[in-house]
Amino acid sequence: MEARRRYTVYLQSKAGPVTVEALEAILSRSMVPILRQMEDKPPELVMALLPMVRTTLAAFVEVMAEHPASKV
Repeated sequence: MEARRRYTVYLQSKAGPVTVEALEAILSRSMVPILRQMEDKPPELVMALLPMVRTTLAAFVEVMAEHPASKV
């Protein structure tokens, strides 16, 4: 898991547009804490929510890429 984390950090640190590969890695990694919060929920509910969670995260990443925080 540590190697995957380092790879994700590497992908996130690269300048320029976010590649499909980088976006997939970022989304996969960011879904883990959300899925952990849903461990006690019925599997049918979790499966029904997965597309919405992924879409929301993808939209967030795209907005953040378009409007990076100003450097202070």
